[in-house]
Amino acid sequence: MIADLKLSPGAQELVDAWSAADGSRPAAYFWPTDMSDWAQISSLWKASLEKLGSVDIVCNGAGIYEPPSSSFWDAPGILPLAKDNADASPGVYKTFSVNTMGPIRLAQIAIDYWLKNRDVDGNLLFIASAGGYLHSFHTPLYFASKAAVVSFVKSLQSLRGRFGIRNAAICPGVVHTPIFDPEYCRDRVRPDDLAYTPEKCASVMLRIVTEPQYGDGNIVEAMAVGTKENPSESIREVPLEALYPTVPVGEETHLLEEEEKSVKRLQEHGMQH
Repeated sequence: MIADLKLSPGAQELVDAWSAADGSRPAAYFWPTDMSDWAQISSLWKASLEKLGSVDIVCNGAGIYEPPSSSFWDAPGILPLAKDNADASPGVYKTFSVNTMGPIRLAQIAIDYWLKNRDVDGNLLFIASAGGYLHSFHTPLYFASKAAVVSFVKSLQSLRGRFGIRNAAICPGVVHTPIFDPEYCRDRVRPDDLAYTPEKCASVMLRIVTEPQYGDGNIVEAMAVGTKENPSESIREVPLEALYPTVPVGEETHLLEEEEKSVKRLQEHGMQH
C-alpha cells in the first residue's frame, strides 16, 4: 500500500504493473492520503487491512522540505506565502504535521494493532534524515521535525525486546528525490550534485527491516561521500548515546520505576489500559 497525496509517474507505473487483485501474485495499491489529516490516516489503515489482510511493515516516509507555505522564515500572518494559520487553536506548522505528527500517529495505530495481534511480526521503519542531528539556519523547522522523529525512535528502542516489534530509522544525507523538485528549493540540490540515489537508499532500508542487528531503535545514516568523480557511500549507526550524560541519572527519582509499570500495563492490556 502506497499512501501519498498523489502518485509520481514512476510510482503509478509500479502500481499499474502490480495491480493484480486475484491473489495470484503480490499486488500494489495506492490510497490518497494527506498525512497532516488524522482522519485520512485512519482511512488509510482501514483500507490497508481490507486490501492486505494484515499489516506487518509500516514505512513512515512522509516529508516536505519546509516550503514557503510552512516555513520559519515565512511567518504566518506576516508574509502572504505562509499558509499556516496565525490564529489557529491549536497552532501547528504543516511541516511538523506532515513530517512528525502524522508519522507518529500512524506508528501509534500500528503499534496498537500489533499489540492486539501478537501473531503479526510488527516492523516499523521511519525515513528520518541526517538533518535529525545536524542543523540548518535555512530550514530549521525541517531539521527540528526530523530531530523529533529520531528522538521518538530512540525512545521506543526497547519495543522489540519487550513486545517483539522492530523499530528503527534511516537517516539519509542528500538524496536525489522529488522533494527537491519545487521551485523554492531546486537550487539547493541540483541534478549534478553529489547525492545518494533512491535505489541505494531503498537497499539500505531493506537491510534495516530484515537484518538481525537492526530493529532496536537503531538510527542508521546512509549517504553519498567522496567526490562526483570518485563517489562512494557511507553507512553507519549514529552513536547518539555519545550525547547522554556521563554521570548516573535517574537513580534518585522514580522515573525508571514508573516506566516499568507502564511497560507492564502494556504487556497485560495493550494500549487499551
